[in-house]
This record gives sequence, structure tokens and C-alpha cells, in this order.
Amino acid sequence: MNQHASSSKHLPVLKPAALMVAAALALAAAPMQAYAAEAPAAAASAAKSYSIPAGPLSPALSQFAGQSGITLSSDATLTEGLSTKGLQGSFNIADGFARLLQGSGLEVAQRSAGVYVLRKLPGADKNSSVMPQITVTGQGLGANTENSGSYTGGSMKTATRMDMSIRDTPQSVSVITRERLNDLGVTRLDQALAQTTGIMIGQQDSERTRYYSRGFGINNVQVDGLPQGVNSPLTDTVLYDRIEVVRGATGLMGGTGDPSATVNMVRKRPTRDLQASTSLQYGRWNNRRAEADISTPLSASGKVRGRVALAWQDRDSYMDRYGERKTIGMAIVEADITPDTLLTVGADFQHNKPRGSTWGAIPYWNKDGSLANLPRNFSLSAKWNSWANEQETYFTTVDHNFGSGWKLHAGYARTNSRNNTSLAYGGAGYPDPATGKGMTLWTGVWGEGYATNQNYEAYLTGPFQLFGRRHTVIAGFNGGNQNSRSQGGDAPRQYPDEIPDYRNWTGDLPRPIFQPDGTHTEELTRLSGAYLAGRFSLADPLTVIVGARISNYSTETRAFDSKNKYSGTSGFAETKDEVTPYVGLVYDLNEQISTYASYTTLFNPQTNRDKFNNFLSPETGTNMEAGVKGEFFSGKLNASAAVFQTRKKNLAELDTSVPQGFKLPQGDDAYVANGDGIKARGVEFDVSGQISQAWNVSGGYTLLKAEEKDGRRAVPNQPRHLLRFGTAYSFGGQLQGLKLGMNVTAQSGIYGETWYGRPTYPRSQKERLVQGSYALVGAMASYQIDKHMSAQLNISNLLDKKYYRNVGFYDSVFWGEPRNVTATLTYKF
Repeated sequence: MNQHASSSKHLPVLKPAALMVAAALALAAAPMQAYAAEAPAAAASAAKSYSIPAGPLSPALSQFAGQSGITLSSDATLTEGLSTKGLQGSFNIADGFARLLQGSGLEVAQRSAGVYVLRKLPGADKNSSVMPQITVTGQGLGANTENSGSYTGGSMKTATRMDMSIRDTPQSVSVITRERLNDLGVTRLDQALAQTTGIMIGQQDSERTRYYSRGFGINNVQVDGLPQGVNSPLTDTVLYDRIEVVRGATGLMGGTGDPSATVNMVRKRPTRDLQASTSLQYGRWNNRRAEADISTPLSASGKVRGRVALAWQDRDSYMDRYGERKTIGMAIVEADITPDTLLTVGADFQHNKPRGSTWGAIPYWNKDGSLANLPRNFSLSAKWNSWANEQETYFTTVDHNFGSGWKLHAGYARTNSRNNTSLAYGGAGYPDPATGKGMTLWTGVWGEGYATNQNYEAYLTGPFQLFGRRHTVIAGFNGGNQNSRSQGGDAPRQYPDEIPDYRNWTGDLPRPIFQPDGTHTEELTRLSGAYLAGRFSLADPLTVIVGARISNYSTETRAFDSKNKYSGTSGFAETKDEVTPYVGLVYDLNEQISTYASYTTLFNPQTNRDKFNNFLSPETGTNMEAGVKGEFFSGKLNASAAVFQTRKKNLAELDTSVPQGFKLPQGDDAYVANGDGIKARGVEFDVSGQISQAWNVSGGYTLLKAEEKDGRRAVPNQPRHLLRFGTAYSFGGQLQGLKLGMNVTAQSGIYGETWYGRPTYPRSQKERLVQGSYALVGAMASYQIDKHMSAQLNISNLLDKKYYRNVGFYDSVFWGEPRNVTATLTYKF
């Protein structure tokens, strides 16, 4: 992540606007009503109010089943490509189904109390193959996970943009639902991904965090399917309904076939009924946080509705002098322009103001070559250190249903960010415990930078008949432009680089003042492409997805003198008409279990630069995966097992040939491309969802074997064995309202090889910085005090395990967080 990238335009801060919208929504809100749950037998005859929008039939049926409290079973191919006019008003079960299924050629039959089966009307669609009645889907799980009470989702679009269940997606998928996020008590993306199957977290310093999967870094991080800005700070989760993770390459949609994973954060959406909540949190190291979330109809009919979410946090840290203050907010409005057209507009922001930031980690060895074993709180940062970042995003989407299952989606997002970076950190050298000498400061002070990131996407998808069978096709294009601007200048410092005695370090240094010289550079990156894919029903149990994408990519850096006159271009790179094919197959073995396989090629333009400040060549390669998936307990529990293999060339690796402390002009590290590449293969298991209405589970195991071309172990800083598991149980009876949960993360040992040689040892002797295998345990307890108020306690690293979160970066290590305790009080209106 380029912490110093920037852009030309400076949009107004969004926070006041969000607060004003929040106040307006609060004034317009009316008290919520509590509805008692009805038994299935009574619900069948009793009328209930529904507000289900027009659109695809499958999620509409899932929403109806969930709200009415019944179980609906069906074969997914029955509803594929079909749409509904929705359901508005008061209906009983029979009338609600009749209205939703009008014109579809389908009907429901009641099997038992509260259990219904979807089937074709007698004689309907005689020209198509008659599908057998199969029970595969369960009660009410749709795309949105809020209030579902589940650790899994019903459908997702991240992999192909086509509405498909997790089981029908021919890749490994995890959905971190709102229920899971709440139970974990996490507030940042890295905290959520640290509990996700196959994802490893690496941390270089207090602000720079990397995510890895299957041996490679994750570069494809999205919000609502569009790329997140390259200048993004650590993302807060208060704005999101869920986080979808697709492991393996998804280059068909994004043009950057990264073989690690794609992470897609999906924003919360306005609801047709009033709902509101507020929470207060307090934790170790003076961690204080407040949240507010309100959603309400803005018109009497509910055709216009809005939502505002806000959060504020101020915290210190286990690291000396480090702390952070941040504010986060979102305002979003949905409007049913017509019964078939949905318009969404909104804006969000996140402002991070860290203090005492680190720039690098802490030494692994002493000057004499012995292990330094510095404490977890150790930091050689100046008190004024900061990677301050402010980011605002403005977004809009239009969704239109043409009928007969055909729909159009168009979306646009613009992210503006500003950063101010001032750092002085003792990251160079090796400490001498006897004298306190040996450590040297790195100093980097830059002028304010700006960045603009614009992204867009449009696609058309729908069903068609061919050879008597129903198929689905999608065609679309997407892309984005990144424009960053950095100032030229210098910041003279009035202190020596050498630290006199690190043992008595206080962080008190005179702060250098950046003096701009009037010059600046602009970095421009463009990525665009078009894609075409089809999901073909070859036989009753067999579907195949075939598609391709053609991509164009260019990047360059332009320099301007003090008179704003163009003075030259450097780092130009361009790729035209790069074709990325994709093939996926799914074969249903029975009503619960399917097998699948997928193949795609890789094309990933790089933003990393070599020591000459030139961009590295794009990464290329192939990605293959095969496995089995299952849906159990009426679709409430998803499970999968997969084998995968990836070959990747031009992999970016940190350049260890540069002098210690070497930085590029913009403050980034230098990289080198591994031309021979590496091969990564492995096995992965994943399970998530509900074993019962009261019991949620989520977990997975990954076995990874990554090798260089000559057979040596590749990426040794990523574990070969990685386990994630979490569960929560809600008690009934005399313990009604109590929920207990726990989570375990475990991994095998990792190591990094020395860059500069272990002190006093021969330089040719490749010493290792080692972190042995370890496990972390977390616990949660919550209690529903009454229908409005609940209290929750979360403990992470319960056993206070000492471990390194990163090894080898500049021959340093980064300590993981000690035991942390947070208490949260939530009130729902």
C-alpha cells in the first residue's frame, strides 16, 4: 500500500453531511414495534405485512420464507433466470406465494407444518426438460446477512456477478456475516480476515498490514464489487453487512487474476422498516468506541429509504507511544424509481489520525548476534509520528429488471484521499544491550498528498433457451482510473540519526517541517476490460461456466517543475488486449452435494517498483481448483473441500540487495520480480453456518506447499498448516438470553531469511528469523438484558501467547497483540 500516493482534487469533508443526514433521519423516525414470532401452523393462515422488492425470484422467495418463518425447499435451476413483481402489503402464506410466483410456471406444495416444496405447475414449459423435485435450499438465507442470525450466506456475486449460491460457485468461498462480525467483536478488516479460512495476516509496522492466501499476497480488495482505493487506511467494518472472500483467481470480473483471493466488502443497505441501534465499547489500553446505525423509510410507501452509520474511536496500544483516533460514517439512500428500477446513491468516509506510528518493526538480533528478545511494548518512534489519512467515497448504482429474468446493473464510485506522513523511527541497526547504542533513525517527512480513484462497472445478464434447456449469460465491462499526486521538497532535521541510548528512548525529537519546492509528480494508472460469460445447463445435474475477459492496462509517472510545467515521464508500462479465460463446472451428485472444478489464467499489473523506481512487469500464470461442496440442514450449513494449484511468474519480492534502510523517493520499499516464479498447491476445508437455530460454527483448514523452480520452499513466512475455527451457542430455558462463544486460530512455524546477515556471523550463512507454531484462543459472552439492550464481553489472545505477526522484514519482527479485553453495551430501538 502506497502510503504517500495522492491526487489532484480535494473534495469537502463528508462528516458534517453525514451527521446532518443522521439528524434528519432520527427526527423522521418513529418508535419501532416488536413483533412476537408466530408458530408455523398459525402463520399459514395469519396475514403478515411484507415489503419484498421486484427482482430475481430466488432471493425474493428466500426473503419471504425467512420473514414468514417457514422452510422452503427447491432445486436452484427451477428459479434460475426468473423474476417476480415483488410483494407489497399484507398476505398469508398461500396468497404470498401465489403473488410472488405469478407467471413463473411454478407452485408450492405443503409437505408438513411449516415446510413447503417448490415445483413446476403441471404442463408448464413443456419444451424444457422436466426437472426432478430436489430439496436443497433452506429457510430464508439470502444475500444480505443482517438479522439472519447465521454464520453463512445464501448467495453471492463476487466470483461471476451472477446470482449463485455458495454451492453453485465453482471456487472456494467464505462469507463473514454480520452475525459473525458482531460475535467476534471485531471492528477492522484485518481482525475479521484473521478469523477466515485460508487467510494469513502479515504486519510490517503499525499501519501497513498485508493479507495472504495460498502463498500469495491479496491485492484485490473491493467494496460492493468495485476496487478499494489504493490509499485506503485499515478499513473499519461498521459500514458493512458482510465480507465475501473468494479464494483463487477471479480475473474474469476484475482483470487482475490474483491467485490468492478476492475480498469484497458489501455495504449495509437501507431497510423498509425502521431499525436503529447504538453501542458503546471500552477495552484495554483505554480503547473507547461509540457507534450509531439508523435505517428508515423516507416516504410513506417505503419506496424511498435511507440509512446512516457512524463510528468514533480513540485508543492507545500495547506499543509505547502509539495510539489512534478515527471517525467513520456512511449515508445511503435507495429509491424505487419504478417497480423495476432501483437507484442507490451514497457517500462514506474514514479519517484515521494515528500517533506514535512505527515505520518498520523491532530487531531480531543484538549487535553480538544473540537474540534481542525486546519486549512487546518496545518502539523507537517519535511522539509526533503519524500516517494520517482521510478518505471519502461517493457512489451510485442503478439496477433495472427488464422482465423474464433479464436485468441491467451499472455502478460508479469515486474515492478521494489525503495523507500527511511524518516519521522518525529507529528501524536500522542492531542494539547493544551493554551500551544502549547500535540503533539508527529513519526519517521520512512528506508534504500532503492527494489521490483520486474512479471505478465503474456495467453488465447485462439474463436467461435464454437453447436445446430445450435454460441457460444464463452475462456481458459487461468495468475498469478504473487512479490519479495520485505527490509534492517535491525536503524536511531538514535537527537531530542526529544515531540514537544515543535506545534503553532510555522517550520519543522526544524536534519535528521536521516539510518545505515544498514547487515541483510535483502525478502517477496515472488505467485498467479497463470487457467480459462475456455463460452458465450453461448441459444436463440435469451438470452446469458449466465458460467465459473470457479482455483487459487493457497502462501506468506512467509524470513530473512537473516548480512552475507547474511538464518536465518528463518515467515508469511507463502498458499491456493491451490481454485475454483471461475462465472455465468452471459444477456436477450435482445428489440433493445436497456437488463436485466442481475451475481453471483460469492470471494477469496482475503491479504497483510495486524496483530499486530504480520502475514498475515491475505484470504477474502471469495459471490457477486450477477442484473440490466438493455440500449444503446441509436445509441449506443453513455450507461445507467444502478443495485441492488447488497455482503457477505464477514475476512474483514481487522485497529486494534484499539494497542497503539497509534503503527507500524509494516516495518512501516505499524496493521490490524485485521473481522471473522463474513459484508453484503453490494445497488442500483446503471450510464449514460455516448453523447446526441448529441456536448453534453457529465457522472454521477451516489449509495445507499449503509452495516451491521455487529449483524445489526450495517458497514464501516461508506463510505457514504450511493454518487452522481457523469459531463457534457460538445461544441458550434457552432458564439461561434464555445468554450466548457463549469461542474461537481458535493455529498455524505451523514460519521463518524469514536474513537480508543482511546475522551480526558476527559469515554473510554467506543464511540465518533465519523464526516463529514456531502457535495457537491463539478467544472467548465471547453476551447477554440479552431485555428486548432492547444487550451486553457483550470479548477476550482475544485469552492465554496471552507471545508470537510474531511478521518475521524477516529488514531483519526485524513485529509482535502480535497481547491479551485484550473489550466490553460492549448495545441498545436497539
